[in-house]
Parts: sequence; C-alpha cells; structure tokens
Amino acid sequence: MSKNKMIAISKMYCTKCGKEGISVPRKNGYYKEPGHLKKLFCIYCKTEWNHVEIKPFYTDYNLEDFQLEMKYHNFDENGERIKPYRIFRGELKQKGII
Repeated sequence: MSKNKMIAISKMYCTKCGKEGISVPRKNGYYKEPGHLKKLFCIYCKTEWNHVEIKPFYTDYNLEDFQLEMKYHNFDENGERIKPYRIFRGELKQKGII
C-alpha cells in the first residue's frame, strides 16, 4: 500500500459514559491533534455526544490521559473540555494528585 493511501484507525471514547465507541479511520495526512473531540453517536448512551480521539501511536494523549480527564471531571455537561488538557494535567500535578 502506498504511503498516500495508508489509513490509521482512531479509537473513540465517549465523554459522557467513558466507553469505547465506534472507531474512525483517518487517511495519512488527515490526522487530528491528540485528544481531538468529535461528535459521534454513542452506542451506549444512545445519543450524539463528544468522543475523544485516541490513536495507538499518540504519545501526547493516550487512553490513560482520557481516563484521568474522566475521573477528575474535565468534561462539562455538554461533553466539552472545561480546561485544555495540558493546563488540567498541570493543575493536578501541582495539587499532588498525579
């Protein structure tokens, strides 16, 4: 397969229930930033909701980062981030939580 046609599969996690939803394929060069939010239908919540995108090769944002945001409530009632992840993580470190 040529480099132009390579596809990476993003795992998507619901910001409401925290469960893994339907994966999204991304073509080479069309990747989103680590922790990108995308509104998708959640198969568990049965509603359209923001999902966090996680790629297997991301080092800047991974499943543990998403779980940290869920545990310490960095998503609001609409599934949006309350604080940018780097600021949120820095505050948790400052408080000695992580």
